[in-house]
Amino acid sequence: MNLCKVSDIFIVKYGVNLELVKLEQVDSGVSFVSRTALNNGVVARVARIPYIKPIPAGTISVACGGSVMEAFLQPEEYYSGRDLFFLTPKEDMPDSIKLYYCMCLRHNKFKYSYGRQANKTLGDLLVPSPDSLPGFLNTFSLKRHLAEILKRTRPEMLDEKSAYPHTQGLVRLEELFEVCNGIASSEVMRSPVRHNSNWIPYMRPSHRQASGIDAYVNRYLVDGKYIHPAGTLYVSTDGQGSHSYAYVSIEEFVPNSNVAVLLPRREMTLREKLFYALCITHNRFKFSYGRKPKGERLKSIMLPAAISRAFNELDLKAVVNSLRE
Repeated sequence: MNLCKVSDIFIVKYGVNLELVKLEQVDSGVSFVSRTALNNGVVARVARIPYIKPIPAGTISVACGGSVMEAFLQPEEYYSGRDLFFLTPKEDMPDSIKLYYCMCLRHNKFKYSYGRQANKTLGDLLVPSPDSLPGFLNTFSLKRHLAEILKRTRPEMLDEKSAYPHTQGLVRLEELFEVCNGIASSEVMRSPVRHNSNWIPYMRPSHRQASGIDAYVNRYLVDGKYIHPAGTLYVSTDGQGSHSYAYVSIEEFVPNSNVAVLLPRREMTLREKLFYALCITHNRFKFSYGRKPKGERLKSIMLPAAISRAFNELDLKAVVNSLRE
């Protein structure tokens, strides 16, 4: 693979460097992008400033401080905070390739630990040159890919509400779920590609469900007790940036040894599993400084005894349909 500097294919510029505290926040204003790793970098919407032109849509925002090297393709024009650069392609570039370069930039995060920032070195970072990119990027459609994912969500299941009584109070996680550990990578034969329908995802800890596929394994070469169906609740139990994130699977999978599967001790709807995934993820703050949510620590997490009324009445199907638009 041939490599080139970021500055060879992008125009690298510093953002407009505004302070959010000095801006007027409005519901339908211009996006304000900061150095966060969440919500595509957008932390607020602010009133347009007549004498400051927003950064154009279609550029890549890159945090060079804070959550260093978090890179996002911005679909709308935006203002930016401090230590945030933006990249403009020197030649026409489809969104699929821009998103690929966002991923490449994030893979350079390890170079900026211990407070180091990327302000001076962003343009010199090496990324794959345009002539070395995977061929599928030229035909990849994010909209089509999202539609395929949404097909597997079975939105009709989101209409089913919990009939379990709305009891108050908290209970230990192990009272609601049986905790099942995954299988070590040394005990499975992994493949980077899915050869056919017999190969299913082998899941690892991740802060995003989409990036949790470590490899694919053949269902006939794995003990059946490690194969879990779509709609299974699981949680990452290791990884400084990944632990405690919980998800509900959208297809069959095999968890690795740092992923715990939670099997309900009573009948649960998909809505309830999504609720508990959210509750478990909110316990991330308890496991900093190397502490891991494994074993007794995971089992002792306190969770609501039943789904909240607000979440049970939430129109989840409307949320999914909004993503289709």
